[in-house]
Amino acid sequence: MIAEFGMALAKLVLGLAAFVALGYLGKFYDKRIAGVLLTFPILNGIGILTGDDPLVVADSIYAVVVFNGLVLFLMISWCNAWPVMASSSPNRKLIVRLLTWTTVWAVGATLVTAFRAYLPGVLGLMLIQLAITTAAVALLWKAPRHVTQDNAPVGFGWRDHARAMMVLWSNASGMLRMGLFVLSCVVLFLAAQVFTSKWVGMFSALPLPGLFAVATLSVMEQEEDFDLMRDSVLIGPVSVIAFNWLYAQTVLALPADFTAHMSLGIAALVLLLLADAALIFWIVPRMSAYLDRVRK
Repeated sequence: MIAEFGMALAKLVLGLAAFVALGYLGKFYDKRIAGVLLTFPILNGIGILTGDDPLVVADSIYAVVVFNGLVLFLMISWCNAWPVMASSSPNRKLIVRLLTWTTVWAVGATLVTAFRAYLPGVLGLMLIQLAITTAAVALLWKAPRHVTQDNAPVGFGWRDHARAMMVLWSNASGMLRMGLFVLSCVVLFLAAQVFTSKWVGMFSALPLPGLFAVATLSVMEQEEDFDLMRDSVLIGPVSVIAFNWLYAQTVLALPADFTAHMSLGIAALVLLLLADAALIFWIVPRMSAYLDRVRK
């Protein structure tokens, strides 16, 4: 019981940290990086580590991750498609958008999980995701309005980033949004306790930090700048599928003893997440710079 509570708390803390970081990255740092990180597999990894069968959990995640990318892509594209919401308050817009797209995700992910046996395996889904991503980037990539628009202000050091992070979240709206995120996580974690590995995988694949981050940034950013995340959001599932396959194989090879299994599993998860993040932060700006030049 204590171990289960500890893992649930770890999921909550990691998920909240991901949401806060995504909101900050999308607001002040680089929207293209934020777009890729919308599907960052923190909760995926926890689900694979704590599920009864890591391969079954990972297998159910692969297909849902492809669906996640499409949902977030459409959410960014259509967030401002309802003129009736134009005069609503930012927090009301956020809640309506979050409820709408979480419902869309819940229906679609449930169907994807229920019919997982009829869908391709990990290699087939990877090829499908690569095809979708290539087509979207080739057809829809947009150069930013200003060359430096995506970058943090010149001279931003880590203290400046820390202060800007505090300003962004330490206000009534920021606290309300973090509170809503925590409440949503708690409800989902409780629901996940009564399901088998296949459905645990689905819950672990819920891009809750990404959904919250998109809904938050949609009420904070101008549409032209907000839309930049759409350019790169479909790249995220490619790295997530590769990450989940590698991590599931790693968990399968861990010792059976609970303490060793969990400690080594968490250490491996942290290392792989750091490597994944480092790769994203290295490759996305370079790819963006090239594609922006081509578009201009």
